[in-house]
Amino acid sequence: MRLRLAIGAAGVVTVLATIATTVATLAVTDASAAESRSAARLETQRAAATTWSASFEGFPGAAWKSSWGVVSGGQFGFDRMFAMTGGGLLVRYGAGSSAPSCTNCPTEGGGQFYTNVPSLATSRTVSLKYQLKFPVGHDFGRGGKLPGLYGGSPGEASGGNHGNAWSTRFMWRNGNQGEVYFYSPDEEGYGRDLGLGSWSYPADDAYHTIEQFVDRTSQTITVWFDGRQVFTTTVSGISAIDVSGIFFSTFYGGHSTEWGPAVASEARFKNFSLSTAVQH
Repeated sequence: MRLRLAIGAAGVVTVLATIATTVATLAVTDASAAESRSAARLETQRAAATTWSASFEGFPGAAWKSSWGVVSGGQFGFDRMFAMTGGGLLVRYGAGSSAPSCTNCPTEGGGQFYTNVPSLATSRTVSLKYQLKFPVGHDFGRGGKLPGLYGGSPGEASGGNHGNAWSTRFMWRNGNQGEVYFYSPDEEGYGRDLGLGSWSYPADDAYHTIEQFVDRTSQTITVWFDGRQVFTTTVSGISAIDVSGIFFSTFYGGHSTEWGPAVASEARFKNFSLSTAVQH
């Protein structure tokens, strides 16, 4: 009798172990299936996305402006931006330069233009991705602007203006720390700093990829740097304002020479693309 009970207990243990293994296997299988379904949905979204891309070939000629949808207002610095072989753009910044509004700057630097991409206007989501490169030893000064997205009319979401528009330019501050510099009708003063220090821009003479995804329905902004998500936040004031396009804006500042580099500097940009889906 005791022998039969021992055998019975061992059998129970074996059955329980088998059940546990089966449950664990099913859980792993289910998780893998869920991950596969999620990846498939993402690929479907990407395949169905409205996309746009263009290079700097022909910059700053009429054909190039047409391909980018460049609008006439809010431009400066085309004499400091130069097309490169391979479709990139070189931007130069003078020593001590800052925004065009600077009154004590010994030199000028950077450049700016707005684009309009009508196919994206009513999209609830939009992604901007591009690559940028700073040379080894780059002097970041106190901070500076980098391209982002905007909605509404040019000039109504920058320079302290808060019209019926929004913008999500990137910046560097406090050395090479990254952030989103945000404007919307709900804000006041100059732009609001979002996520300062969540990533950094290497000065290593290598291209790095940055992407921002704006969801106007949830009013969120998410950032990836070199394919890794580094920041996400919720904002307000953007849900009812159509997407316009790229706000290409890069200069030191701020509005005074204290923001600028001690010596003349430069940055390179290439591979700009827009999509209604996440791109990385």
